[in-house]
Amino acid sequence: MREAWSILKQTTLILAFLLLCSSMVFPASLTYDRASGNLDGFAVNISDSPSYPDGYTNSTEVWDKTGFIGRLLYQGEPTTFTFSNIGPVASYTANNRFYFTLNNTGTPNTGVWREFFLVTRAKGITHGGTQHDFSSINSVIANNSGSFTLNVGAGTETATVGEVGYDTNRNSGIYDGSNAFLYKFPYSVIWFDLTLIRTTSARSSTTRGYYESHILISTTRGLSHTLYLGGLYKPRVSNTEPNAYSLSIEELYTTAFPFSELENRNSVATSMEVATIKYVSHVDQAEISIASNEAGTATAFYFTTTGGFYFPFNVVFDAVTPNLSPVEITLANNTFTTVSTTVTSPVGGTYSANRLEGKIKLFVPANTTPMEGLYSSTIYILVTQID
Repeated sequence: MREAWSILKQTTLILAFLLLCSSMVFPASLTYDRASGNLDGFAVNISDSPSYPDGYTNSTEVWDKTGFIGRLLYQGEPTTFTFSNIGPVASYTANNRFYFTLNNTGTPNTGVWREFFLVTRAKGITHGGTQHDFSSINSVIANNSGSFTLNVGAGTETATVGEVGYDTNRNSGIYDGSNAFLYKFPYSVIWFDLTLIRTTSARSSTTRGYYESHILISTTRGLSHTLYLGGLYKPRVSNTEPNAYSLSIEELYTTAFPFSELENRNSVATSMEVATIKYVSHVDQAEISIASNEAGTATAFYFTTTGGFYFPFNVVFDAVTPNLSPVEITLANNTFTTVSTTVTSPVGGTYSANRLEGKIKLFVPANTTPMEGLYSSTIYILVTQID
C-alpha cells in the first residue's frame, strides 16, 4: 500500500506526488527558523556582490547579506537535500537558476524576473549545547534542482548497545548501555543558513510590483519543505502581494506499508500516524484545509489500484500548534487556522510567527477486507491567506 500527497496553494497545484510508501524510518524533521532572515521583502532591482557562484565556494559567512532567508533545522539520518523551482517558470532565461517573477494580480508575468542562486552553510549543536561549524565552508546551489549532501545525522535517539555512539562533546565509542556514548548521532540538531544571491541577470526587474519564487527542498529521507518567497520593487497600493510562508511535509514511511498495519486502526483514537505538516510565516495568517480533491470541497478518501479496486479510509488531523484534540476530517471540519506564537530557536533567540503544526493519521472502517494489490491515494493540503 502506498499513499501519494499533493499540496495546493488555494486551488493551484504546486507540489506533485510524494510517495508515502515499507518500513518506518527514524522520524526526520526539517523546520524553518527565521532567525534574522525573511521570507519576503527581497529587492529585485539590485544584484549582490559578488554575483556569481564561484564567489561563495569558500569559508566566508553570508548570513549577514540582505538575501538571508533564515535557517532550516534538521534532525534525522544523513541525507541529500535537493532544491527545485516549483513556481512560475521565468521566460527568456539563459541560465537554469532560480528566479523571482512578477505577480501583481494573482497571475504571474514570467517575462519579468530577477535571477538568483542559493548559498547554504551547515552547522551542528552537540548534545552538550555547543555550536560546531563542522562543514567550515559554504555549499552553493547554483542551479535549479541542485543539491548538497549532509554526511552526518542529528537527533536525540539513543545508540544501540554494542554499536558506536556519541557523548555530549561528539566523542565516539562503543555504547554499553550505561556509559557516556549514549547518542546515535553526534549532534542534537543540525541547521543550515540559507541565503539567496541575486545575479546581474534580470529582465525588466524595475517593473513596479511584487515578485514571487517557490522553492521545494526535498530529501532522500521523506521530507518535503517548500519556501514561498516574496520580492518587490516599489509596489503600488493596487498591487496584490503574493503569500510568503514555509510549508513542510514529514513522512514516516519510505516504502509501501502492508495493510496489516492499518486494518485494526478503526477509530480516531487508534488512527495510524503517517506524516506531519508544518506551516510557518512571519507575514501571513492562513487557513489550512485537508481534502480529497483539488478544490477542497470533498473529504471522501479512497485507496485505489490501477486495476480499479478500491476501499475507503478516514483521515485524522491531530493539531500540535494550536494544541487541539484529534479530529476526523469531514466537510464540516476540515479547515484549521494558524495561530501567532513566539518560537524559541535551539540555535538561540526567539521570533514571532503564524504557525500550524499537526499530524496526519489514518484509520479504516472495521472489517475492511481489500483485494490484493498496490493501492494509492491523494490527500490535498490547501493553503489560503486570510489577512
